[in-house]
Amino acid sequence: MAGKGVALWRAAGLCLALILYGLLSAPAPAQIRLIEAVIGALLVLGVGLLRPLSVTTGHALLERDSPSWERPAVLALAVLLWCPLMRGVWLDWSPGDMLRDVVPLFYLFLPVLLVPMLRAAPDRAVALLTAGMALAGVGFALRWWKQADWGFGAVGVRAMADGGVYLLNAPSVLFAAIVLPSSGLGMLMRGRWLWSAAGVAAILGGFLCLAALAGAVHRMALGLAVMAFVALGLWRLRRTPMVGVGVGMAALLLMTPFFDVLLGAAGQVAEKTRLAGANTRWEEADAAFGQALSSPTAFLFGQGWGALLANPAVGGWRVSYTHTLVTYALAKTGVIGLCALTAYLGGLAPRALALLRSDPALGWAVLAPLLMALGAHTSFKYLDTGVLLTLTVLAAERGKALPSR
Repeated sequence: MAGKGVALWRAAGLCLALILYGLLSAPAPAQIRLIEAVIGALLVLGVGLLRPLSVTTGHALLERDSPSWERPAVLALAVLLWCPLMRGVWLDWSPGDMLRDVVPLFYLFLPVLLVPMLRAAPDRAVALLTAGMALAGVGFALRWWKQADWGFGAVGVRAMADGGVYLLNAPSVLFAAIVLPSSGLGMLMRGRWLWSAAGVAAILGGFLCLAALAGAVHRMALGLAVMAFVALGLWRLRRTPMVGVGVGMAALLLMTPFFDVLLGAAGQVAEKTRLAGANTRWEEADAAFGQALSSPTAFLFGQGWGALLANPAVGGWRVSYTHTLVTYALAKTGVIGLCALTAYLGGLAPRALALLRSDPALGWAVLAPLLMALGAHTSFKYLDTGVLLTLTVLAAERGKALPSR
């Protein structure tokens, strides 16, 4: 059993890995450099070696008193790891392409690997992971602004380029854009000067991320951020009406100087929607379904890890990804893999709902980027998504009598 001190050290290492990820790495690095090796080493230290071996060999299924989500998740990982891997080897796909699929699979299943290692100190682990994710998001946003030559005046005027490594695609940017302003307002309400200074810094960091998403016209991220802020405002208004009114008025006062920018950003979103529509997602889905239906074996088991798809969303180039998790899973793992993935995510869904009830600010900050990553974005393959899922489960389990291993 992992003690509280060990769990804290693991969480601190993961926090450091996330900060380095946001400051120096990329959401989908093209190659493994020294910084990626350091981040990987910190992740291995956080997870350990025994837990991955226990999970991948199925030994974790024999553990007693595990939460209801854990055993289906272990079984789903085993199905999604070994069946498509053997299929990929059988079809002789490139080892490099197989690795590009297997590593993101472990990211997606990070809760299975991490949550049991951090349960001994859930509150501090949640705080460290939240801080790491928020700082990673701000790091990505700052690097994007540097690429854009700090052109704040262009927000709401023209669509700015994403850049070569798509820093703003990281779900941590949207996470920071939601969690930092909501946390900052809470700090300001404490009244002490140190908390007030931290609150102002948090709000500025969140606005920096929001402005970056608006500058690059990330439509879904902006829509989910608006939805989260509206939901949190209504929750605050219902719980403490006077405080809710005060916070709402303060938010309106803060937004008043930027009214023209907000209108311009909304106009840019509408214009991009008119020009780009769904970004060829339907054509991409049709290509993925065509590949899955090419044979009964492909329909059941997919084309395996390492398979490439002539993707209309990127001009017909043969690439190893699609932009939605459903089409990606269907093409690579078939119906059996898609069912395993559905069972895994379905088991985590009650934890997300429980977190929304117990901690709405963190719940919405986690849920919004997860909806983006799992619903309509390639970021389901990123480290951020796995950490967000881990944060969801760990935060929802706080205060419950669960075993710590």
